Amino acid sequence: MRKIGLLACGVCLFLAWGLYGRGQDGEPRAIIDKAIKAHGGAKKLSAIKAIQMKGKGKIYVPMEASFTAEISSQPPDKHNLSVDLEINNMNFKFFQVFDGKKGWQGITGMVKELDADEVKEAKQQGHVGEVESLIVLKDKSYKLSALGESKVGDHDAVGVQVTKKGWRDVNLFFDKKTHLLLKAEYRALDPNKQEVTQETLFLDYKDVGGFKTPGRMVINNDGKKFLEMEITETTPMETPLDASVFAKPE
Repeated sequence: MRKIGLLACGVCLFLAWGLYGRGQDGEPRAIIDKAIKAHGGAKKLSAIKAIQMKGKGKIYVPMEASFTAEISSQPPDKHNLSVDLEINNMNFKFFQVFDGKKGWQGITGMVKELDADEVKEAKQQGHVGEVESLIVLKDKSYKLSALGESKVGDHDAVGVQVTKKGWRDVNLFFDKKTHLLLKAEYRALDPNKQEVTQETLFLDYKDVGGFKTPGRMVINNDGKKFLEMEITETTPMETPLDASVFAKPE
């Protein structure tokens, strides 16, 4: 379940629980194994080479606005995001494209190449998306630490911290009963390039071709709602997308 850094901040940390903070690596790996099975199983998740999504919702910062979005994501860090925004009864089109090394963004026809900080952020957001996909955590280069139990909304949850050298730590929280991913937390840059604690909530799961995928997502920055999106269409793909999808927009 890859998630793109959504709507100009690139789209999910730090919550210290520590009930099992001194647990052995086997405990968090067991949690991840159950989550992989719950989301469709290792064989199915490993077969996903790209994901395309459509959605609609509201963004709340810097001002409230409705949007529709189309997203193409290909691991480890390629994405193409197209967003139609409605602000004060006026329509604007925002886009961001990243090919893994370079990227571009713009609004209503203007194109700007991503600067060094934005490229770094896009790569870090790609890392977060990889972690959220769960299947990469089979690789022992990812260190897993148990965070213990708490609540995510009305759900009893258990947490795992994911650490990899050179990348942000990501905290994942899973439903104790269904083993589905409920929340991800990590440090990120907001649209003003200010570092924030960002969390993504994964809600209203549905079955898509044997995969469990969220039907709704909410992203909060420093505890304040940044955006919410209803995911109207999710298409897992077993073949990579054409390179033109991630080329510089004309």
